[in-house]
Amino acid sequence: MAKVRDYMTRGVYTVDVNSTLSDVVRVMAKYRISGVAVVSEDGDTMGVISDTDVLDAIIKGRNFETTKVSEVMMPFTLIIEEDAPLEEAARVMDRERVHRLFVVKEEKPEKASLSKPYLQRPVGIITSSDLVRYMAE
Repeated sequence: MAKVRDYMTRGVYTVDVNSTLSDVVRVMAKYRISGVAVVSEDGDTMGVISDTDVLDAIIKGRNFETTKVSEVMMPFTLIIEEDAPLEEAARVMDRERVHRLFVVKEEKPEKASLSKPYLQRPVGIITSSDLVRYMAE
């Protein structure tokens, strides 16, 4: 059975939750991408910011130098673990009507916390194009 890790793109671009919109735009432009994962100081996945969120901020007249990512990001992101079956990724994408999922790996934090027993570190991304590639093979 094919696993997400077999078809995902390894690595993912991230920005810190305290980054500004200006920081995000520079990352998106430099790497020609349409969205990035937003992570906390300890690397935990906090959300996602996409080009659509940036456009919405422009329309609303937000200041790119002072507006924090945390003010405009989607405060959650659809994730899947790298060991999940590829079919599960397809089901989640279909159900949620999205074309990409961030792939995460759970890790224990350096500092134990009752509210956060583990971190979900982004390690890759799986897209609908990856699913098509799987079907074609």
